[in-house]
Amino acid sequence: MKDEQIKIWWTTWIHLVDPDKKQIDKLVDKYDLHEIIEQDFLDFTTQDKIDVYDGCLFLVIRFPKYNTKTKKHFANHMHAILWKNFIITVTSHITSNVEKIQNQYRKEVEEAEADEKFKLSPYYILYMIIDAMYDKLLTWMNKFSLDLTKIEDAAMDANSITQETLSELLIKKRSAVLMRHIISPHSEILTELQSATMKFYKWDLDVYFEDLLYKTDKILSLVSIAHENTESLFDVSDTLTTIRTNKIISILTIFTVLLGILTWISGLYGMNVELPAQNYVWVFRWLLGWMIALTIGTMVYFKWKKRF
Repeated sequence: MKDEQIKIWWTTWIHLVDPDKKQIDKLVDKYDLHEIIEQDFLDFTTQDKIDVYDGCLFLVIRFPKYNTKTKKHFANHMHAILWKNFIITVTSHITSNVEKIQNQYRKEVEEAEADEKFKLSPYYILYMIIDAMYDKLLTWMNKFSLDLTKIEDAAMDANSITQETLSELLIKKRSAVLMRHIISPHSEILTELQSATMKFYKWDLDVYFEDLLYKTDKILSLVSIAHENTESLFDVSDTLTTIRTNKIISILTIFTVLLGILTWISGLYGMNVELPAQNYVWVFRWLLGWMIALTIGTMVYFKWKKRF
């Protein structure tokens, strides 16, 4: 549970991480928030949406967050309320980008020209937050693609995929599916946000929203490619496993044939009946020679047929 508040010129930004009911009640009472907003603040399972109220805009949007211990992604919900010169953001988990964005925002405000007063608005802060999240996702997607390439190269060199690698592939497949599920609604949400912002803010922020929409499409495209590559690696794994199994069965079949021939000969001369030349000393050497010759001949035959 964390509470951060900054004030830059006439814009105030309050950021909360996993707030408890006491903190939510304090915000609701202080800023006279709608009861629906209060319910959404307490429920971090709400799907992405935008609600427009008198004088303020309420946004719920989710971003993927990576757990370094489990090596899995999960949804990090962000709730945001925007007024003319005020913004409250609430996330279900700690977001390392917040402090970085705050420092960057201070710098941009200090360096803002006279025609860049839009940078003083909470709407620009919201753009910076979403933009930073997208940049982080693009970086992760590039790493995701590199990891898949390494797995594929290792599989091709070894002609097999280990159990550990298969587990890693399953995690990556799950991450790709989750990523697509989380990012897919963003295009619609950003389009609604762009339209709703025009009712509260006079400055033209279309170019920034278009930038976010472009990044959304790019992320979804990379996620689709990553998902296809993951599926392809599973197919490669199945193919390599099948080839490996067939090879093992072929070798076992050859040994079975060889042992069958030797067993037949030894069994024939092991019967308790009269057999040709059984009383001659040289018969054992002759049979042993035939058994060795048949073994070598059978192996040469299977080698010629490329069975092993």
